[in-house]
Amino acid sequence: MTKPFTGVKILDFTQVFAGPFSSFQLALLGADVIKVERPEGEDSRFTPLSKEWADMGMAPSWMAVNANKRNLTLDLKNPAAVEIVKKLVLDADVVMENFRPGVMDRLGIGYDDLSKINPRLIYCGVSGFGREGPQKNAPSYDGKIQALSGVMSITGHEGDGPLRAGFAVCDALTGMTAAFAVSSAIFQRTHTGKGQLVDVAMFDSTLSFLSPTVVDYTVAGHQQRQFGNQAISRKPTANLFKVKDGYLLLAVNNEGQYI
Repeated sequence: MTKPFTGVKILDFTQVFAGPFSSFQLALLGADVIKVERPEGEDSRFTPLSKEWADMGMAPSWMAVNANKRNLTLDLKNPAAVEIVKKLVLDADVVMENFRPGVMDRLGIGYDDLSKINPRLIYCGVSGFGREGPQKNAPSYDGKIQALSGVMSITGHEGDGPLRAGFAVCDALTGMTAAFAVSSAIFQRTHTGKGQLVDVAMFDSTLSFLSPTVVDYTVAGHQQRQFGNQAISRKPTANLFKVKDGYLLLAVNNEGQYI
């Protein structure tokens, strides 16, 4: 059986985590993803946690979200490289990028330029706050979005102060949101025959996944706080307990599970 996105061609200009994690999901589902990097390679290739692999430009954190992709290096400030991109777009289905809004436009390969070449093109731009609004040009990383969205205010133990989650949770949430958005646009194109611009913001994506917490406040006026390792049910039997040989996590949220 062929995979769902077999035959779909994606030009992937994304870097670091959120964007590459998104295109990686589509690559796993059969899409032909061509990752475009600057000649020296993107920064995440050289993450120093594993020096041996970083010295080869193959840091494990880079490999984790860039498998199943083909690679191409282009200096996008070179007009000849821009012409190569325009030729590749002729038979591409999707372009994905996570530069600050306006960067690709200034290079001459933004949505308006590329959609004229290929009206069926789906163009996905991932950024911190989207393409509109007062923060549209603000640079963003996972930690910044964890802080602004409120993730840090509900992580950890009360009294210890805000705490970052143990992984780049906002990057991951954004990546999955972008993958779903692109998938939806591909499906919609089967009805309309037209491509479209897909605008994915890290801040919006994170708030979407925080919807129970947000609605608990906007509807009921209840402000969530840090609750350590306790489940969101707040049941005393759904928590982490220290035992003789370490720790034991119980997920007992109702009477039936307790018995």
